[in-house]
Amino acid sequence: MSTGGVTRAAVLGAGSWGTTVAALLAPVVPTVLWSRRPDVAADVAAGRGNRRYLEGYSLPNSLDATDDLAAAVAGADLVVVGVPTKGFRWALCQAAPHVGNEVPVVSLAKGFEQGTGLRMSEVAAEVLPGRPVGVLTGPNLAREILEGRSAATVVASTDPDTSIVLQGLLATDRLRV
Repeated sequence: MSTGGVTRAAVLGAGSWGTTVAALLAPVVPTVLWSRRPDVAADVAAGRGNRRYLEGYSLPNSLDATDDLAAAVAGADLVVVGVPTKGFRWALCQAAPHVGNEVPVVSLAKGFEQGTGLRMSEVAAEVLPGRPVGVLTGPNLAREILEGRSAATVVASTDPDTSIVLQGLLATDRLRV
């Protein structure tokens, strides 16, 4: 499976969907999952899974986790953001000094920013200007995907190559991207 030149991915947000996307990426490319909760990061890093959001589901042993946002994004050549809309801008602002100038940023969050009405892709473009911005979305349920049930999702980006790379990284025999 081609990684499209991605050598390290960072997934911000260790809720059920962020963790699931990190679990899809980890077998294909070195991936670190950032959690604002130290206990969640410690559980994932120790191979205990994400007991807070996905109790009973195992995660790939290759998935790393941290509660240090700067460490999570430093050196990543793909940043996937699964932080809820309420904390999306804050997380990106904290990460911004550590994200490379051409690193694609992909949103998993649905909804609009309170106060501005911006979509999360617009927030990402505002906070991290000049970088490719993408969205991964669909009628996906994290638990069903972790169970290996058939599903489909859509990826779109301001840069068509980013969409193709994401498709290659995430598609499995059970997940059509």
